[in-house]
Amino acid sequence: MGRLNEQHAEARRQRQLSGDASRADFSEALARGLAVLAEFGAERRRMTQADLARRLGLSRATVRRAVLTLEHLGYLTADGRTYELTPRVLGLAEGYLSSNTVSTVVQPVCDRISRHFKALCSAAVLDGADAVMVARSAPQSLLMVHSGVGYRVPAQISALGKVLLAHLPPSGAGSLKEGHKNEVFEEIRRVGHCYVANDVESGFHSIAVPIQRWDGRVVAALNVGGTIDQLPAADMFGRVLEALQQNAEELQRQIV
Repeated sequence: MGRLNEQHAEARRQRQLSGDASRADFSEALARGLAVLAEFGAERRRMTQADLARRLGLSRATVRRAVLTLEHLGYLTADGRTYELTPRVLGLAEGYLSSNTVSTVVQPVCDRISRHFKALCSAAVLDGADAVMVARSAPQSLLMVHSGVGYRVPAQISALGKVLLAHLPPSGAGSLKEGHKNEVFEEIRRVGHCYVANDVESGFHSIAVPIQRWDGRVVAALNVGGTIDQLPAADMFGRVLEALQQNAEELQRQIV
């Protein structure tokens, strides 16, 4: 069974467990179309129908229908046998970014912190097992292959992700915390921050704090990251952490 088919089977299983087995409103065709779009990225800018079929574990006929539909709608464009995304896909994220208070309010904060420390500053929310950037700023001198809003990192290995996991309610944690002892997340909650070095990238470290909304619920995380040579650990635990905590406290009054 292909990867996408396994995901569909799991989705059906979850609906059955939740007592939703009688509903027939899950569109696998739509799910496959969205999965096709999600396969494109910085490392896979162009792909053939065969590439997509192999990666998704679907038949070429199924992928062909999804690809041609997306091309007709303007989300994909063909160049010979290969396809690539068009700028129209940005419209899928526009509604979320324009209506998401976190993105709107936090982006200027990321810009300000990034300029001050000449380092990468990001805000992220939890999406499944990933921390997804909803605001991000980096100095022009910092060349990054993966950058910008929408960039994902595994939650279990990133400072941003661990902060978000640490503040999940027990009922929502599920298997996301597997591989870590509860004491790790209890310590993050106790000290109010998380520091990670050499986990996402060798020679890179970051420190993150939670962003709470008005009622105290953690809705995002804010971090600063840089090379260990650029920002020594002493600075991370000193002036950087202080700036993050101060800005997170100010943001709490603005996020509803």
